[in-house]
Amino acid sequence: MSVRLVGVRRGVARLTMVTLSGGLLVVGCRSRPTPGPSRSAPPVAIATPPPLSPWPGTLAAALRAAENGRFGDVEQMLVEFSVQHAGTPEGAESDFWRALLKLDPNNRGVSPREQTSMLDAYLSGGSTQPRYAEALILRRVAEAMDSTRALLATVRASAEARDKGRDDEIRRLNDLVDRTSAELERIKRRLAPKVP
Repeated sequence: MSVRLVGVRRGVARLTMVTLSGGLLVVGCRSRPTPGPSRSAPPVAIATPPPLSPWPGTLAAALRAAENGRFGDVEQMLVEFSVQHAGTPEGAESDFWRALLKLDPNNRGVSPREQTSMLDAYLSGGSTQPRYAEALILRRVAEAMDSTRALLATVRASAEARDKGRDDEIRRLNDLVDRTSAELERIKRRLAPKVP
């Protein structure tokens, strides 16, 4: 009985062979492949983080300026950012905040027409604008505020006209009372008995 090991070029095969009475019997076969030519792993792409956007810092600075009543500075900051980042979501966001801060009641240098025109300019970008729904709501609020201002101005003008009319009537009546009192004094003097 003999045992032989046979090597194979591509792998190592172990064969256990037993020779019995002139015959060959293969009892078992086990192979272990040898590693082939080394394959390098595909390169792993490491994503570089996108550069930090200047928008959060610009918005924070604009809001601080608005809190301090420096709306001219706010406008300048947001316009510059909008121009530098035109066509980007951050540029659109800047336009939205410009329109929103024009609606601030503390921003007294802005006419109602300017407020609505800023919102209209933002909305003209279409429904793909990031804050389109919010801008629509703000546009309706701006219209309602403008209508309320116009109604209030009409009421004030009416009240002032009424007050002026009342003041004129009081003045006329006071003049009438003064003339009547003066006439009564003259009549009283005429009717008074003459002392000899």
